[in-house]
Amino acid sequence: MYPQTTGENCRTINLFLPFARYGWLWLLAVWAISCAKPIQHDENMAAKRAVEFARVVLIDKNLERGYELLSDGGKRHVPLDKFKQTILSMNARGYPSRVTATDYEPMPGEQAIYIFLRGQNGDEQIQYRITLQGTAATGYRVLKLDQGASFPSLANQKRKFETTWSAP
Repeated sequence: MYPQTTGENCRTINLFLPFARYGWLWLLAVWAISCAKPIQHDENMAAKRAVEFARVVLIDKNLERGYELLSDGGKRHVPLDKFKQTILSMNARGYPSRVTATDYEPMPGEQAIYIFLRGQNGDEQIQYRITLQGTAATGYRVLKLDQGASFPSLANQKRKFETTWSAP
C-alpha cells in the first residue's frame, strides 16, 4: 500500500529538514546584507566639526558650549558635571593653545569616524582622539573625546589628512 523507502532516502530527507526549517533565516540574512547601503564618510566635514569642538572646549575652555556640541548619545552617557570633570582632569597640566587634525579613521560598518588631533602648548604636544557620530549625508556630532600618548588603529584604516584643519 505505501511505497517502501530505503535507509538512504530517509537520510536525505533528514538532512533536508534543517535547511527547510531554517532556510527563511538564510534568505532574510542575504536580503538584509544585499540591501544595506555602504556608509559614506566625509573626513573633511568630520575634521572641521572635531576642530570646532576642540577650539570651544580646549582653547576657549567653554565647557557648557562644548557640552551642547555633543551628540545625543554623548549627552546620554555623560552628564554635564562629569563632562566638566573629565575635561579638567584631562588637561590638568595645561590646555593646548593650538589644535590640528592629523589623521582620521572611519569605523567600518558604523556611522562613526575617529579624528586624531595634536594639541600644542608651547613645546609640549598632546594627542587627542575625537569620536564623531554620523555620516556625510547626516553630518557629524561629537560622541567622545579621549587623550593619550597614542591610539592604536582598530581597523587598519588610519589615514593622514591632505588638507590641514587647525584652530585657532
